[in-house]
Amino acid sequence: MTAEPSATVPDPVAHREAPIAQVRGTRDWMPGDFAAIARLERTLMDHFAAAGFEAIRTPILEVTELHERKSGASIVSKLFELADGPGRLCLRPELTASVVRAYIDAPEPAPLPWRVCSSGPVFRFERDPGPTRYREFTQAGVELLGAAGPEADAEVIALAIDAAKAVGLDDVTVRVGHTGLIVEVLERCGLPTAAVSSLVEHLSDAAAEGRNVRALESALERLSGWLQGDAEQEAESVLPAIDRADDPGVDRLFRHLVPRVTGRRTGHEIVGRLRKKWALGHSLGATLERVRDRVHALAELRGPAVEVLQGLEQGYAALAPGTIRSFYAMLDVLEARGIPPERIELDLGFGHGIGFYSQMIFDLSISTPSGPLGVCHGGRYDGLARVLGSDRDPHGVGFAFGVERLYHALETRSQ
Repeated sequence: MTAEPSATVPDPVAHREAPIAQVRGTRDWMPGDFAAIARLERTLMDHFAAAGFEAIRTPILEVTELHERKSGASIVSKLFELADGPGRLCLRPELTASVVRAYIDAPEPAPLPWRVCSSGPVFRFERDPGPTRYREFTQAGVELLGAAGPEADAEVIALAIDAAKAVGLDDVTVRVGHTGLIVEVLERCGLPTAAVSSLVEHLSDAAAEGRNVRALESALERLSGWLQGDAEQEAESVLPAIDRADDPGVDRLFRHLVPRVTGRRTGHEIVGRLRKKWALGHSLGATLERVRDRVHALAELRGPAVEVLQGLEQGYAALAPGTIRSFYAMLDVLEARGIPPERIELDLGFGHGIGFYSQMIFDLSISTPSGPLGVCHGGRYDGLARVLGSDRDPHGVGFAFGVERLYHALETRSQ
């Protein structure tokens, strides 16, 4: 009797599908770690509520233009925009614009000042994601709308410090800056409005990469050198070189200046008209030198709050008396809340969020073996409501913690 051939048993290994990896810049939070993250978020939100900030929830999906109008190049360049769908939609990159939009959209205006808090996932296309820089992460923060002045600034800074202490970080470094001061320096130095706007955008990009106001110096030096050259040679060599420049800030600066002043297309005509308009060999070149000197001096003003304010009074009393007074008033309110001036570091070369924030900015960081780790950023964004189409009170100030960064900060403390 002939035996029947046995059926072939398929080898499950041979037919196994390739695994699908997680998206770069994201992380799976397994039960133990997720429980810790959830506790941090809940502790922050409870602390905000105890301080009088009511919880609000806004959508993850927003119209792209919401962020394009005010967020600045450092945020807009990182938007996750949807390829399909009605209109241009994106995943929100931060919480503030959504909260202000909700305030504007509300059929009945909320009584002012309006104190709200929110938390949830946000998304940014970080080009170099890492253990403390995700493309999807959680923010938790507060917004105080309809309140102007140093008292409101001090309120949110004090709340951020107290919230950090509530989660176990009672020794954060508190750094305060002022974006309005550098913009004021630029505006009062005789540069055209378009040039100022482009320099601010350049600084916004630089700040997003961890650099400070000195990032403007290279742009100013290169533009000054270009303006002082020979017109005919510049038309043939420097202008094409600027087109190929690896510094996008210089490229944007040039492209803003040209249509504002000339409306011409050829290099020779552009340079000739610019020279005639501003006597560029002398007047604008000298202006650029003055701007560069002031930017350099401003970047040097950092350290203990009282010492920096004394330096600011010596060099900028005529330029920014209001800023100096507001700093002193803010320090007085913070001290009344139990936060002495010695706890505050002023850094006037600090440019985080320029283009979005309008005046005071601040951050909280802790020391780690690999360097300072920022866990909270905030500031004043007066005018955002008007940029988004509202005629209601335009004042606003707030902050947001990166919840995952808080988790990493606490991890470094436990090691």
